[in-house]
Amino acid sequence: RADVVVIGAGLAGLTAAAAATRAGARAVVLDAHSGGGRAAVRRVTLSGTSGAALFNDGPRALYLGGPGHEVLRRLGIRPRGHKPPTRGSRVSLEGRLDDLPVGLASLGRSGVVPGRAKPTLVAALAALMAGRPVPARPDEPASVWIRDRSRGRDDVAALVAALFRVATYTADLDRLSAAAAVPHVARSLRRGVLYLDGGFQQLLDSLRSSATVADAPVAVHRHAAVARLEQTADRGWEVQCRDGRTVRAGAVVVAAGGPAAAAGLLDMPELLDCSGPPATAACLELAVTGPVPTRFVLGVDEPLYLSEHSPPADLAPDGVRVVHVARYGATDAVADRARLELLATAAGIDPGDVVARRFLRRMVVQTAIPSVGHGGPAGRPRVVVADRPGVFLAGDWVGPVGMLADASLASGEAAGSLAAEAVVGGAATVRSVVA
Repeated sequence: RADVVVIGAGLAGLTAAAAATRAGARAVVLDAHSGGGRAAVRRVTLSGTSGAALFNDGPRALYLGGPGHEVLRRLGIRPRGHKPPTRGSRVSLEGRLDDLPVGLASLGRSGVVPGRAKPTLVAALAALMAGRPVPARPDEPASVWIRDRSRGRDDVAALVAALFRVATYTADLDRLSAAAAVPHVARSLRRGVLYLDGGFQQLLDSLRSSATVADAPVAVHRHAAVARLEQTADRGWEVQCRDGRTVRAGAVVVAAGGPAAAAGLLDMPELLDCSGPPATAACLELAVTGPVPTRFVLGVDEPLYLSEHSPPADLAPDGVRVVHVARYGATDAVADRARLELLATAAGIDPGDVVARRFLRRMVVQTAIPSVGHGGPAGRPRVVVADRPGVFLAGDWVGPVGMLADASLASGEAAGSLAAEAVVGGAATVRSVVA
């Protein structure tokens, strides 16, 4: 028995458990796998040298000043990490590398746009970097918003689109709602991001520590796949696991598997109808003992990305560097891997210096993007399930707030707080607009 059962031990689920516990509820977390979801890290043995490196499931960063960062602050969690350096950043365009404009000096050196286009580029980026972008509509594609700001300059639009891709992890800017993308990109350019020491596992561990009862962490039951939910006569819920275990609770938070899993558990196919398509990426993760001459590359005419995550973050022993290379929008695994290997070589990485590697052919970076066709962020499923009293949703596809981890943390906090309110009473700690 519990007050609140949380299904899923990823970022959204553990945030929900922490919020419910802090509101006075007894929470239990069930996870079909080993826990952590897409935020879990992988410990990889290094070839020919001692120690191990930590690989996130693809390039992950915490957006400073965003909704997720604020949720962590309210839970008493202060993430440890470092901002990636921007000096020496490059762009890939037509098979060559050039300076990525990150300031007036680099803008003057860069050949990515001709001189006559540079005032337009400055104007397009200035409002974003100042945090005062032109407002965007939910039914307006991010690509259209970018073209309108670029004043007919395709070269300017291509560079701004590359910045949107890297900030949102989304290749399809024609389907991504500008209402979701623009504030997210503006915040990332203005405040920056953190590469986390220990990867996103740090957040998982901190959330578990934050969800404590009598100085003991909330129980997280791994390999406890949920088969079905049934409402009880007293208007509570019975959560039945496939291995025969059952948990009775007053409220349930469904925070695992995305809209398809939630639709199946709740017998609500309409959740699929109001969810956008997933955002994917092909990712090559490398541990390197030699130098990485070019630490950051952003593709302009291709949706490519390369960044050295460690250092600055602590993910590997001294002398070992962790580099993520990605293509936003996974296509053919063979072709994607070959292109990422080529980009790593162009950045100066010697294949002989690679002591560990992993290729993720189709990594889901966001379960469902806030798309134009589904009304942008406001059109996503709400945290409160209207015709299932005591059931709440959480995940990167839920609620009107944020993208990526920001959406997971914001909806998780809302779901856990409201679930606790439903069971033990008291005032919810989140605004109703989030729910």
